[in-house]
Amino acid sequence: MTTISVARVRPAALDDDRLRALAESFRIDGDVVRTEEAFALVGKEATLVHGGPGNRLAGVTTLVDTVRGVAAADPEKDHPEPLPAEKALGVTAELAERFGLGPAVARSDGVRLESSIDAAVVHAVRFDGKERTRFAVKTDVRSRVTLDGIPVTGPRAGVNATFLDDDRPLRLMATTWDAVELHHEAELVEEGEALERVLEAARHRKDRRGTDLQVVSSVLAYWAAPYEGGADLLEPSWFIELAHPSDEFGNDGPKQLVRVGATR
Repeated sequence: MTTISVARVRPAALDDDRLRALAESFRIDGDVVRTEEAFALVGKEATLVHGGPGNRLAGVTTLVDTVRGVAAADPEKDHPEPLPAEKALGVTAELAERFGLGPAVARSDGVRLESSIDAAVVHAVRFDGKERTRFAVKTDVRSRVTLDGIPVTGPRAGVNATFLDDDRPLRLMATTWDAVELHHEAELVEEGEALERVLEAARHRKDRRGTDLQVVSSVLAYWAAPYEGGADLLEPSWFIELAHPSDEFGNDGPKQLVRVGATR
């Protein structure tokens, strides 16, 4: 029998001084709103929110620019190039270290937590009916978090940010945990069994559309889900990508991603 660790996270409750300092670094000088579940500072051009321990996004700090947007980029108007990837990476790493954000600050007990960040310039394509024009529109930064070597994914995992042409992020989301602890060991559902569960369920669908599904890929990962009460666990899961049959004209069918619990 193969087992896998199930970890419990303890989201950080950032104090007002640290959140105000973060807001000031981005010149957000609006009104402060605090409830039992969240802290929010709403400015004229940006908003900062931090989810408290009982919030569905517990431990997540979110910064959103409410004025600028990616859609403003136009290849015909000589728009400025987005921030270089290395520069965006440095800005994000400095913010995380300065304000104690992200998984790297967590204390781990009984499990091995590791994280790194990378960045890439993202391009778009504009088609005017005659030719396609490829142009850079933004720079994305994201962290890669692993627990005992297995990826951690979900809305409450790691740090990610989007930059335009300067060092002020258009959007920043950072999940901060005080601690990640071993909660218990559980029996792992093997990959073959997980795939069979999904395909068997598809075969019994009433509309019969799932009878010819093909498995594209399957990945074992921890799911950092929105908090729903009780112990705040990182849930081992199989993420299975499925492809539907091609249509009558030979066009590829739609694909979907299914999450299946990986423990029993």
